[in-house]
Amino acid sequence: MSWWQLVPALLLTAAIVFLPGYLILRCWAVTGLVAVGAAAPVSISLVAVTAVVGPFLGLRWNVLHVVVPAVAIAAIGLVLRRATPKALGIHGRIRRSPRSRWTLLAHLGALLIPAALLTRGLTRMIGGPENISQTWDNVFHLNAIRYIIDSGSASSLTVGGMYSGGAKVSAYPAAWHDLVSLVVQVSGVSIPAAVNAVTLVIGALVWPISAIFLTTRVTGTRPVPVLFAGALSAAFGAFPYIILDFGVLYPYFMSLALLPAALALISMVTGVGDRSGTPRWLATLLFIAVTPGIALAHPSTFLTLLLFALPIFVVAVVRYRRILAGRAGQSRYWLLVMLLAAYLGAGIALWLRVRPSSENSGWQPIQRVPQAIGQVLSGGVMQQGASWVVLLFSLVAVGLVMRRQFSQWVLGVYLIAAVLFIVVSAMRKPGLRNFITGVWYNDSYRLASLLPTITVVVCTISATWLFFRTRDALVERRPRLASMRFTRESTPAAAAVAFVVAAIIGVAGQFSSVNYAVGSGAGNYRASDNAPLLSSAEEALLTRVDEHVPESATIIGDPWTGTAFSYAISGRRTLTPHVGDDKMPPDVLMLMNNLNAIGEDPRICELIEKYDSYYVLDFNGRRYMNWPTVYPGMETVETNPHLEVVDREGDAATLYRITTCDGQSS
Repeated sequence: MSWWQLVPALLLTAAIVFLPGYLILRCWAVTGLVAVGAAAPVSISLVAVTAVVGPFLGLRWNVLHVVVPAVAIAAIGLVLRRATPKALGIHGRIRRSPRSRWTLLAHLGALLIPAALLTRGLTRMIGGPENISQTWDNVFHLNAIRYIIDSGSASSLTVGGMYSGGAKVSAYPAAWHDLVSLVVQVSGVSIPAAVNAVTLVIGALVWPISAIFLTTRVTGTRPVPVLFAGALSAAFGAFPYIILDFGVLYPYFMSLALLPAALALISMVTGVGDRSGTPRWLATLLFIAVTPGIALAHPSTFLTLLLFALPIFVVAVVRYRRILAGRAGQSRYWLLVMLLAAYLGAGIALWLRVRPSSENSGWQPIQRVPQAIGQVLSGGVMQQGASWVVLLFSLVAVGLVMRRQFSQWVLGVYLIAAVLFIVVSAMRKPGLRNFITGVWYNDSYRLASLLPTITVVVCTISATWLFFRTRDALVERRPRLASMRFTRESTPAAAAVAFVVAAIIGVAGQFSSVNYAVGSGAGNYRASDNAPLLSSAEEALLTRVDEHVPESATIIGDPWTGTAFSYAISGRRTLTPHVGDDKMPPDVLMLMNNLNAIGEDPRICELIEKYDSYYVLDFNGRRYMNWPTVYPGMETVETNPHLEVVDREGDAATLYRITTCDGQSS
């Protein structure tokens, strides 16, 4: 399969991600960049919420779960537009002027630059449209998608039950898995191809649009900052690339792509960000609508949102203090202060309770504080090397802060993100470090990938200021105009020049941390005979397993050799749908440890019959991460007289059938 053959799936993915939300927003009289920026978060929230509701209504998961509610909610908006147009901010038909036309072209250019650069980088890293990430977490992610399709339930309340085949209900945030399962159903492509289609749409479209949306809450929607925000969204190795290499953390990746849009909506609700004509109550409704998608994609990003919102709320309260006057005004001000204090208290309670266990948060510091500070400023985190474009604009931002020409709430969010990364990667005080960054497993990679969500805004402000300062100096030759701020109006000529400059910035941003991140990640996606988890031969055999193994059967295999991918690729379950021994039932562990005792211990055949496990996969390739866990019963499969060969791919992969026990699957 070529990337061109994946285009229909990509178009269908983009339709699922953007169209439901955009339809709803336009029918509710939301327009412009607000509608475009909030479309994907609203769609993904709709996917995640309807997936949870569906099982309670006895509905099997499919795309109608999203389409029908989207049309219904849009219809409500249309009714409100007719009944209460003023409440929705409708004040007559707006005619498109020549100015708005070239502005629209500039905005399209702002998306084209990062879309092209990020698509190039992501396809280079992934390698092929059906390549899989050869990493720990991906075994669960791919199998969970298959489980959703087979069970018909995509609810985050039940997806974790995959381990027990649905026998035990277990919750797991599944918004990303819900989305991919819809792509599989609608497009008909394989699960790996659907995963890569979703990755491209989120990485090359959702992320830059979200970054542009947040940036314009500070700079306005003029073409120059929009163009720079788009170009700079493609200049970071930390996001989207690093989190698609490490883990692989697909749900976290999607939640981070949505985070800037959610922050943009908070700034609109509080009045510190440009609302672009959207009424505050409607912005509040939009924010409420997008939060479920983030929370059901990855709860830690929801907590990040609460933390990042704090500077926005503080700035809003301070501004209200200046606006309100008199006794009534003082009462409202202190009410806001009390609400902020209550918010802090609730946030701390969540911070302490909604976090992984200390046993699962064992990542240690990796560097010293000066190194961490340098990496924050340069954008070259986790040994990626400095991004000189990011470093330049970060240093300009420092100067703007010193001159008090910088957004206070943006600075606050940036400092929080920076401190989190510095603490997790460099602090040597375990107790304090765990309190601050334990929400993210004390994992430097997760917090490194968080930085670009706000750094892109910081760099855009600097780039825009530099652009207009340089333009004024060159064109007008008057020093007194050189200090004019970035808020100065743009002209078509300035926008055209800005497009060229933005393209140069975007391309220049590829020759540093981005190139390193793409090259580093490529190793985890390459299908080869020496792949980290699933070799080419092993994958070839898995594509034929469904020809030999009944649909109801369960396969025995050592998950550390890649057999756990059987469910995702062949549709045939294994006793071990994920790597790791912590969730393996004692009966399964006993069976795998004593498979060589089939003819001697009657309990083995009893377990084989219990689980309908008359087939064995034996992969001779690498054990993932050279994991030391060994199952003695699996070590002698080749010489076990009670097994016969059913299918084989060279010397690397073999499918056996157990011939001794009664009641064999046929």
